[in-house]
Amino acid sequence: MFSKIAINNVKRSFRDYSIYFLTLTLGVCIFYSFNSIESQNSILEMNKDADFMLTLNKLMAGTSVFVSFVLGGLIIYANKILIKKRKKELGIYMTLGMAKGKVSKILIFETLLIGVLSLLVGIVLGILVSQGLSVLVANILSVDLNKYKFIISISAIVKSVVYFGVIYLLVMIFNQFTISKYKLIDILNATKKNEVVKLKNSFLSALIFILSIAILAIAYARALKTGLAAENAELVITVLMGVIGTLLFFFSLSSFFIHIVQKIKRIYLKDINIFILRQINNKINTNFLSTTLICLMLSLTITLLFTAFDLKGTIDRNSAGSRAFDASAFLIADNENKDPKVNDIEEYLKDINFTFETYEKHTFYSEYKLNITIEDLLSKYLSKQEQIDLKQNYLDGAISAIKISDYNSIIKLNGKKAIDLKENEVLVVSNYGQLNNALPEYMKNEDIINIDDKVFTIKNESPIEENIKSTEGSKFFYLIIPDNFSGGLQLEFSSFNVIYEERYSKESEEKFAKIFTDFLADKYKDISPSLVIGKTKDQISDRENGMAAMIVFLGLFLGLIFIITGAAVMALQQLSDASDSLERYKSLKKIGVTDKLINKAILRQSLIYFLVPLGLAVIHSIVGICALRENFSFHYQSVIVSSLFLVIIYGAYFYATYVGVKNMVKNSN
Repeated sequence: MFSKIAINNVKRSFRDYSIYFLTLTLGVCIFYSFNSIESQNSILEMNKDADFMLTLNKLMAGTSVFVSFVLGGLIIYANKILIKKRKKELGIYMTLGMAKGKVSKILIFETLLIGVLSLLVGIVLGILVSQGLSVLVANILSVDLNKYKFIISISAIVKSVVYFGVIYLLVMIFNQFTISKYKLIDILNATKKNEVVKLKNSFLSALIFILSIAILAIAYARALKTGLAAENAELVITVLMGVIGTLLFFFSLSSFFIHIVQKIKRIYLKDINIFILRQINNKINTNFLSTTLICLMLSLTITLLFTAFDLKGTIDRNSAGSRAFDASAFLIADNENKDPKVNDIEEYLKDINFTFETYEKHTFYSEYKLNITIEDLLSKYLSKQEQIDLKQNYLDGAISAIKISDYNSIIKLNGKKAIDLKENEVLVVSNYGQLNNALPEYMKNEDIINIDDKVFTIKNESPIEENIKSTEGSKFFYLIIPDNFSGGLQLEFSSFNVIYEERYSKESEEKFAKIFTDFLADKYKDISPSLVIGKTKDQISDRENGMAAMIVFLGLFLGLIFIITGAAVMALQQLSDASDSLERYKSLKKIGVTDKLINKAILRQSLIYFLVPLGLAVIHSIVGICALRENFSFHYQSVIVSSLFLVIIYGAYFYATYVGVKNMVKNSN
């Protein structure tokens, strides 16, 4: 009997359940899609990198647990709203003599029915969406799309069923607990209760609103000044100021706004704007905590999506100069060992019988450390924050140097002309933007570098930004010194670079990838105690693409979940508030207000309610993205794609809410 009542209730109240069903379905879809990543062909191509797969699996497992908590909280909240909306119906059941336990059984059957349906539909949609995600992954990892196959991940299905099964079980327990606390008189009179407006005093609301703007302005200024380079305590203070400013903003906004609009009579008295403003005032003021949370989630979402979509391009742009050679390796010098062979990579390769083929152009060179640091050189021209950033990037130690003959042999590999360097000149090779910005001022004021009591002038007017070896994207700073440099030099690395002929690139890539793997495994430690580290360009590309893929997954996964959560909460609140306000809409009709005006009022009210937190979130995000400008180079493609995701999901919830409220008011007659 209870199952029959539950099925009839779901059929009859399907519009009430539509947003709840949509949220569950999208949640399951996204959950399956991202947990099926490890089964996608594009990821299977990366299985040769065990560290990548292990890190990816750990990342997805941890993120999935976090997301399950978020979705669990959302589903429990949605159930609470639906129960509140149906209090009168539940009260009628109790009035007819039905025990609370039996009412709970009906809700359990309804929850189970909606849960199973959303789980099935969500997994089917997830299977389809995951195929598109596979193409995205393949693009990020530069995997051949010809190897694409339609794949259904059994492990992702099992994980989705288990996680959401636990969530639904908790929801059922929550419903049982909620019903047991209700009193019949409270249930029957639930719709007669009004919201309690937290702030009524116009002067106080204006004061708090101005204070919130001031706090946010200070937080924005701090974020733009320091970005991610701020010390932990400073960053925490900035974030807390942003949270407090947002909270005070929404606490005071509706009261402040309505007092301002009241002064503009032509707007306040037009149509039924008085009714709309009062409705908005009640909702935003009483729901300011949830509105604050939604705003913060949306701002984090926008920032996550922007950075995720732009990360691959940013990595490629930042590492373009760091992949100048097909392979590079270096031997870490042991300056306590006086045997020159121990610190010479060319001798090391001879000892292990490794040879270069004729189609593998290569050069050997040495890197040294000077008796001068970047801080010694440029401290007067760097801000305090730039010096902090310098230490975070490990560039505050001794400056690296390469002799001009070695440098010329390196650039000749890439077909460039040799550079002449006088005995009193040095070249600067650097991609470190903050240092490069400080160098012109340094050269303008000093024009010389004093190394070991000898004066050198900087030959180039602007730094050369191409790295001297293929390495994972990082910031670097070198001085190119004369061959007869007489100052103190400490050998740091003995190195080589290689460029393959294109027709033999596959064979050479396999050859150097294997030898570099052997270096890491200490395969030749019995022959030589030297430590050699090497990377091919493809290995670097795979690692950087893998890192980009993981961050894109994380950004998309959390971003989409946060959009769904924020939009669903907004929609559920609107539907719940509309249910409570049905008598008010009936009163409007009784005094002659047309359906057209009422629908327009619902549209405006829903639009304002959805756009207010989104508007502040966009401002937060713009500041956050600008604060990340040193780490990311945002382009219009990432803006367009991110905006599409936000507009489609958030817009779908807005439209569903508007239609739901409109139908609810229409059917109340």
